[in-house]
Amino acid sequence: MGRIFSLLLLVIVGLGVGRAQSTTTVFVPLVQTPPPTVAGYLGGAQNDTLVGVSITSTGELVLAGNLPSLAGVPEVVLLGGGAGAFIQIGADGRSISRVIRVAATLNHAAFGGGGAAVGCGPNGVVVLDADLTTVRWAATPGEVVRCAIALDGRVAALLTTQTLLIYPANGGSPLAVNVGGTAVRDIAIDATTGLVFATGYTQAASDLKVAFLRAYRLHDGTLAWQRYGFSAGVVKGAGLAADSEGRRLAMGGDGMLYVAGFTDGGNSIFGRDPADINRVLSTSELIKYDSYNNPFNISGAKSLAWYGRFDPASGTLLRGQWLLTRLSDGKGNSISIQGLAAAADGTLAVVGSAACCLQGRSTMQLFGQTLGSYESGEPFVLIVHPAFTQRYVWTALAAPGATAGSSPAIAAAITADRIAVAVNFTPAGSRALVTTGYPVFATGLGGTDGYYVTMPWGR
Repeated sequence: MGRIFSLLLLVIVGLGVGRAQSTTTVFVPLVQTPPPTVAGYLGGAQNDTLVGVSITSTGELVLAGNLPSLAGVPEVVLLGGGAGAFIQIGADGRSISRVIRVAATLNHAAFGGGGAAVGCGPNGVVVLDADLTTVRWAATPGEVVRCAIALDGRVAALLTTQTLLIYPANGGSPLAVNVGGTAVRDIAIDATTGLVFATGYTQAASDLKVAFLRAYRLHDGTLAWQRYGFSAGVVKGAGLAADSEGRRLAMGGDGMLYVAGFTDGGNSIFGRDPADINRVLSTSELIKYDSYNNPFNISGAKSLAWYGRFDPASGTLLRGQWLLTRLSDGKGNSISIQGLAAAADGTLAVVGSAACCLQGRSTMQLFGQTLGSYESGEPFVLIVHPAFTQRYVWTALAAPGATAGSSPAIAAAITADRIAVAVNFTPAGSRALVTTGYPVFATGLGGTDGYYVTMPWGR
């Protein structure tokens, strides 16, 4: 899975003897080692959870979550912070530099340009500079469930009331936008287009949920465009019956908007043009190449996933793809996306939890170890080619001889050659997650635990 890049350094050496001189060419091999491979737990004896992860420009990891105690690690306390914290891990992937406590609880955290970070929870919003020890600003608008930070420092915060707040880079009074719908699941923000995005669903009829994706202008909060969000009559009139929800959003390193959705069947709006439900997506728009991204042979309602790349300026769908698992008899089964991230070239990382079974699950290996058996709700990590035509990596995380049910992967970060994933582990019975690379905590420490994995990925 890792890659080692071998280079040759050309050295010209001059040799002088009297007036005669000659040159000798020496080829010196240079080896660029791959990023570290480390997987381990993070937490203490109490219940711990993670809510976000990032890879900095210098290779350090930053995790965010709720860790009441982390033994032997230096701490910085800001704003009277408690369990809600950011955790800095060195570029080696295993040395924990410090914990920065910023809130009693964090519901979510996001990372922006230059390493700035935003955390949000019942206390409101706190924005930190890249050093993570300097508070840029904080606000207490009420409980914030999701937050996002743009490259220019502007911040979006989603309240429990489904109101979206847009803050200027230096804080101050926010602009409020009423998103509407039955539920708003996630938000994203983009300085380049000057837009903020929201996704969720509307209970359009007693028997039909309909996903929506909306973009609002940062300067005045007006609607720039909407995709999906069709009425029940329009959806049913198109012969579609499956529920759909928008679940997750992310601005990619390529400047594109990435969307993850849920549907309970293949007869869904995600197979249609988001702006024109009567137009079936072409094979170049909805990419299918095997039974794990083609929703056929499904009995009853299943939780299927879908992800897509959109042009954030226009709302045009550029590429989309289904995602499902398969039972041993070949029938389609459930999978849920809980986090996604994209690299500068459009390589996409998708994480979440899965029912039986990922492709090749029964013989799956990771870090040279044969993974343990499947259990419902196990975490998965998926890395997809920019054209959505190949899966580079699709793996579970159960330790050898163990299972890892009810332990979703909840966030990911990806660069040109490295991925980092955050998981929330729920212990029970023989459950355990695979570990490697001499992490600080190689076993669970009691209660629910955070867990992270960072590793190179190969094309």
